[in-house]
Order: sequence, then structure tokens, then C-alpha cells
Amino acid sequence: MKKIYSGQSFLYRANGYNSTVFEARMTQRIRGDSLETAVRNTAKRFPDMTQKLVEKDGSYYLHPDSVSLNAVPTKRLRTLGSMETGYHLIDVTFTGNIIRVAFHHALCDGMGAKDFLQTLLYYYCTERYQRQFNNEGIHTLDEVIDPREFQEPLPSQPYQVDRDAIKPMTTDGFQLPESTPEAVECCRTEITVDQKEFVTLSKSHGATPAIMAAMLFSRSVLRQFPEADKPILCNMAADMRFAIDGAITRRNCTGSFYLPYSKDDEASGMAQVAANHRRLIAEQRSEDAAHQSVNNQIGLFTKLESMPSLEAKRQMMSMFDHLLLNTYVLSYVGRMRFNDFGRFVKSVHMYSGGIKGLTINMVAAGDSMTFDVLQGFEGERYVQGFVRELQEQGLGCRVGDTLPCETGADRSHVTARRQAERWHAVAQ
Repeated sequence: MKKIYSGQSFLYRANGYNSTVFEARMTQRIRGDSLETAVRNTAKRFPDMTQKLVEKDGSYYLHPDSVSLNAVPTKRLRTLGSMETGYHLIDVTFTGNIIRVAFHHALCDGMGAKDFLQTLLYYYCTERYQRQFNNEGIHTLDEVIDPREFQEPLPSQPYQVDRDAIKPMTTDGFQLPESTPEAVECCRTEITVDQKEFVTLSKSHGATPAIMAAMLFSRSVLRQFPEADKPILCNMAADMRFAIDGAITRRNCTGSFYLPYSKDDEASGMAQVAANHRRLIAEQRSEDAAHQSVNNQIGLFTKLESMPSLEAKRQMMSMFDHLLLNTYVLSYVGRMRFNDFGRFVKSVHMYSGGIKGLTINMVAAGDSMTFDVLQGFEGERYVQGFVRELQEQGLGCRVGDTLPCETGADRSHVTARRQAERWHAVAQ
């Protein structure tokens, strides 16, 4: 068994942690036999992604799961870590033209699950259309598995950091009046634009797609609250692999970049705001700042490791059950690599339940750039405001209905204590 270290912030929750979902919408109806073959091949290539959770002496470990991973025809997002999913922390389901991959964030981060999805769709299209597609940049059974793919990313000791070299950052932002750490319901609204048009718009202002989304959404919020007493703050999810010797692991390796937006920014041109955002990201990507961000995680997990029992660890991590990040969170996993089989993919969406506050998940796939706006409260004002900003830039938007968003529950924190392996396996 191998201990989970970097994914501990998603463990030790009183009620587990709801799954995160990648939803791929294909151009044609899904063939179950082809998808089942694709799942078998993908599971062989990603043996670390098909493991189960085992609790031993108050800590959680990953252990090989003897139950095979299968593709199941159902609209329901099933419970991870339960008997119905074979105790797996990942689940593949399908209906109509949709393939869903649900995963537990303690197993991997979004970039890790993205690799899994790319391989799955590669093998699915290969089987479904009986032809060989370009597999450049995609993990296949033809390559040797690099054990670094599933190594824990964090070093055993903190980095040496020159704190004086770290630029101070704004980490406190305006709180949306509807946001509350006590949120119990989550809803989701899909917004889709043409990917090429959005990328062209971003480049015209010297922005990346993520920076463009942050600028437009922050501006839409500020226009609704012009007297906000704090800046509109984008907490941009950051892939921190660059800070850890370019780690290639699928394990959790994320942090946050902070991008404040104020009245001064609104008065500036978009190109100037984009330049300011690029500068802020560069400062937060500097060696000392990035290593300090990693050190903060090491410090948290080291303290967690010192807790004497599972119950004590749960008590310590209960702070995350009510954590609210102001003003909003933006996550962009980048462009899906589907190569020439991308023509069979209409779009990809990423969402999760249990959201508190507001989160925007961006995914580029096929010809689409999708924004899944997740809210821990009802109302369409922020979606409508964002859509107005997109339309002002000349982008056509397809906006879906606002629907409840409840992803699969988590039973792994319960079943982990019942696994026979906890009694005889050697922990590592």
C-alpha cells in the first residue's frame, strides 16, 4: 500500500468528498461494447487510477483493487468507494452520446483525470470507428509506464525560501452576498462559445484563455457591485508541477494564483489588465513564491500526520467543510488533446457537487470552449453578467438551463476501514 500524502485535503471529511466529473459529449451515440473495450485498455495503462482506498492506523493508502473497472449505462453518477463501483475511486458511465468519468480528488487532480479521459476516448474511437488515430501525446499500452506518473509530488522537506524576495499578494476579496460556507445545494449552468474565436479574442489583448475569462468575469461582477469594498478576486487554480522539478505525476499537485480586479482595472484597457494579470502570475510563479506555496502544503500535511488518530485528523480537516474562497474560483485544465479523433467530440464539461460560493470550470475540446458555472446558491445574475461580457466581445454564446448539480457521493471513507488489506498489508 502507498500512503496518500498530497491528496489529504480531500480526505478526512465527515461525509466524504463528492466526485468530480469529466463529461464528454460525442457526435454519435455511444456503443457500449466499444467503450467497455476502451475502459479495459485504459485501466491497463493507468493501474494507479483503478486502486481503492484503505485506512490503516489513522492514515489512508491506495491499494490495488481486484475488481475490474467497467463502463456502466446509467444517467446516475454513482457512489465512489462503494460496492456498486467495486470500491474504485474512478467510475465510467454513459448514456446517449455522453461518456462520464467521475473521480475522487484524493486519487488525482484534474490534470491526472484529463490524461485518463484522453486515453479512454482514444481507445473508444479506435474501437468504435475501426481505424487507427494519431496517439501523439496520449498515454497508450505501447509505451512503458513511467513510475513517476504515480509518485507523490511533494518533497519530504520544505524548500529553502527567501521570503524577502516574495512579492505580497492580495488574497482577500469581495464576498458575493449570496455566498455562504453553509451552502447545502449546488447548481450548474453551461456556457459554450467557439474555441477558435475565444482564443483569437484572448490573443488580441495579449491574454491567455484563462486570463481572458478572469478579466471578463471579474468585470461582470464589479459592474454589479460598483461600490465593492474589496477587489473582485479570482482564485485561479494553478498546476504546481513546474515548482516541483517538473513532476509528471497524476497525484494532486495544485495551488492557487490570485488575480484581483478593481475600479482602476476597469478604467484601464483590456490589454493593460491582461499585462497586469500576466505580471501577477509571473510573480507567483517565481521560484521563491512557488516553493513557499508548496511549503504551505507540506506544513499542513506534516501537521496532519502528527495527529494521533483518524478522528483527530477529521477534526482538524473539518475546517475545509466550511471554507469559502472569495470572490470566485476559476479552473482551466487547458485544451483536451484528441488529435484527429477530436472531430468525434462535440464538447467536454467538468463539474462537481458540494460547491460553496462560485466556481467556473473551463475546458477546451472539439470546436468548443465550455464554461461550467457552479454555484452554492440559486440565481442567474452572475451567469447573465458573464454572458453579456462575452457578447460585448462579439462572441456567440449557447447558454444551458440552470440545473441542480449533485455529483456522486463518497463512501470510500467508510469502506476504507472495512477492507481486509488493512490487517495484513505493509504500509509504505
